[in-house]
Amino acid sequence: MPYKSYGTEECSNISDLDLSDLKKVTKSIVPELGGKGKGEAGKIGIIGGSVEYTGAPFFSAISALRVGADLVYVITTENAAPIIKSYSPDLIVYPFLNTNTASKLNFILSKMDVIVIGPGLGREDDIMKLTYEIIETCKSLKKPLVIDADGLYAVWKNMSILKDYPSPGVILTPNHKEAMRLIEAVPTRYSLWYEYWGNNVSVLTKGAQDRFFSSSAPFKWSSSEGGSGRRAGGQGDILSGSLATFYNWALKGNICENAQSVPFAQSVASYAAAKLTRACNLRAYEIYGRGMIASDMLKEIHKAFDEEYD
Repeated sequence: MPYKSYGTEECSNISDLDLSDLKKVTKSIVPELGGKGKGEAGKIGIIGGSVEYTGAPFFSAISALRVGADLVYVITTENAAPIIKSYSPDLIVYPFLNTNTASKLNFILSKMDVIVIGPGLGREDDIMKLTYEIIETCKSLKKPLVIDADGLYAVWKNMSILKDYPSPGVILTPNHKEAMRLIEAVPTRYSLWYEYWGNNVSVLTKGAQDRFFSSSAPFKWSSSEGGSGRRAGGQGDILSGSLATFYNWALKGNICENAQSVPFAQSVASYAAAKLTRACNLRAYEIYGRGMIASDMLKEIHKAFDEEYD
């Protein structure tokens, strides 16, 4: 069996997750390679990119592939598409991120297992409007989302867009500055800001210490394992793509076999992606030092994955 599920009793008895437990569960959700058809290990969609920012969606997409997804689709603008295609022939790139071709997105989105919104998206008014339409479509399709970068800006500008998002939910991945902006926008009547959007939205804050916040208290955690003092541009995009692949595996693993399965899956996937990204950062830093860039981290995904989860 490719996945190991926790029984109902085991899940109900979880009170405080240890990081070593999270690592063990991550190992249990990694699918076996044998006997599978193309697509069974994940079809991931990346929505982002613009004429100014073509690297961000590439880093997110190629990381999802290198962690182990079978197919990754980048939905981007017409002028960014040929540039992103030139970076890698392994990515499927659709130039449909505009109001003229937005009608084609519904069918494409319906094929995805997990969708990442935000890398290199830009903040123009027409893109923000289209982003809200995409989120509403994903909500109706009950698609799990990872929202990062300019996707978080879109959420900040329209906080209610994720309110009561259906299971299997959303994981937000803000850095410290982005998290503070969201916290300040949450109505003051909420004592725990991350509960504003409902039970199916969780938050992974990135920084010197990564923290995972969930409305299900037993699944919260914080970690500063690995990493270095060098924070390269594009590192957050590597995390978002990795997270999408782990999120899909964790959901398919049904690791709790009860109502706790989704928050547990979000917690495990967030830990797995954060730990892997930090491990890639440290490995690359040990080679390149201050000169390390995000492309160097991509080269370390295979070795870091083997070291952490195989």
